[in-house]
Amino acid sequence: MALAYEADVAIVGGGIAGVVCALELLAAGKSVVLFEREARPRFGGSALEAFGGMFFVDSPEQRRMRIKDTPEQAYADWKSFAAYEAGEIWPQIWAKHLIERSTPDGHDWLKAFGIRWLPVVLWVERGQKLQGNSVPRFHLTWGTSRHLITRLIRALTGHANAGRLKLCFAHRVERLETQSGRVWGCSGVSGANETFRATAEAVVIAAGGMGGDLAQVRKLWSPGPDLPLPETILLGTHPSADGRALDAAAQAGARVTNVGRMWNYAAGIRHPRPNWDGHGVSLVPPKSALWADAHGRRLMPPMVSGFDTYDLVQRVCAAPLGFTWQIMNRRMALSELAASGADWNPALRERRMLRFVLDMVVGNRWIVDDLTKHCPDVVVAPSVEELAAKMNALQPRAKIDAVALREEIVRFDATLEAPPAADEQRMLIDTLRAYRGDRMRLAKSPRILDPKGAPLIAICEHVVTRKSLGGIVTDLRSRALNAADQPIGGLYAVGEAAGFGGGGSHGFRALEGTFLLSCVITGRRAAESIVKG
Repeated sequence: MALAYEADVAIVGGGIAGVVCALELLAAGKSVVLFEREARPRFGGSALEAFGGMFFVDSPEQRRMRIKDTPEQAYADWKSFAAYEAGEIWPQIWAKHLIERSTPDGHDWLKAFGIRWLPVVLWVERGQKLQGNSVPRFHLTWGTSRHLITRLIRALTGHANAGRLKLCFAHRVERLETQSGRVWGCSGVSGANETFRATAEAVVIAAGGMGGDLAQVRKLWSPGPDLPLPETILLGTHPSADGRALDAAAQAGARVTNVGRMWNYAAGIRHPRPNWDGHGVSLVPPKSALWADAHGRRLMPPMVSGFDTYDLVQRVCAAPLGFTWQIMNRRMALSELAASGADWNPALRERRMLRFVLDMVVGNRWIVDDLTKHCPDVVVAPSVEELAAKMNALQPRAKIDAVALREEIVRFDATLEAPPAADEQRMLIDTLRAYRGDRMRLAKSPRILDPKGAPLIAICEHVVTRKSLGGIVTDLRSRALNAADQPIGGLYAVGEAAGFGGGGSHGFRALEGTFLLSCVITGRRAAESIVKG
């Protein structure tokens, strides 16, 4: 006999979008049943691992730093970077809404739950070929997004109306139940292989995307015209993000768009302690390093992170053998090597201010030592000859010639003697150095063959998955729309499942920090819409 649940609202997915929606529904007195396909330790979804950057416009932190920003300026940047195609109406409507409501509905709402951000706003995704962020907007959450989601879950489970909440873990929703064109519930299988069915006046899809299913990624993702998919793609997303809920919504009549658009990263390495097959870590690529192709030749024009993540991924796909190397020395790594995510930033995650400041000043020795000792994609050597030998052993198809590699590094080091305008990488680094939020994380003497910086380090990097940019098309009330652009009764979508609003509010590129923000705001809009009826 199938397990039976009944509530005003059924939420599919226990990530940040689902939690925010449930919180708002409880506050309005609605009863909620929330289905999370993983066990309770995974309650919170990708937010448990994420770095925690958030995109705000005209925020208190920006104003304190005298950064002038307006919704109009931010929308111009967003629209430029997104490069929307003709006919993408709802994504643009959502983008404008997310920008306009980012501070009151995102920043200020979260602040009421005790969430705070570092005082220095970071400047990422500035753009190169296309205009990106024209001012700093990346607000780093104090405690990372793990602290953020933990606080929200605590507020949810400790809510005055928590008696109206039913949390169902290890419950995988596979179907939406419909009648006369309206969704009235959902059904699926529990971890005990029991079937279940839920009856609800409204169903909210908050189950994320499909970036954890490599077969789906390869099937749907197109890196660009005439660009091959890399042979190796690492999974930076939990395997439970398999797109199953999107399929269920499509079968119920919802329009799903832009599923081939993904927000992946160019500098992925194999996790030293993997939690799933192909588990990848997304590095924050050192900006002063020599970024080379599989054969050790410098990639030209130079690749520098912080300007256009989408372009970096395109460049890796176009590179020989579909992977690249970053070459540096230990001193450079201490200044610049970092990895995205809560697990790789323990001082920030645990909110240890002194340790965090020391890491910024003297370098993050913990992450450098961990990766050089335990990551299979990182090789260390005292000389170029030994480094080349280890690189060839790691990637036998690379065929790196030690003499040619030394000459490449010597030429690279020599660019330090030329005016910055003579080398695009040096010019971009000087641009970064002009902003205090970037200055502290740039090596002061980035000469790779400087004996004082030894030993040498080479990192083999692959594309690593993270987020789906497409999803269920929604209006500004987070209602799922059908092929005729009409809302499907009783069906809502939020967060990544909704393409972060409208089935793809980011277009092809994201300004970063916008993912967590849109999960919060779409979740709130869905709850408001359900309450208003």
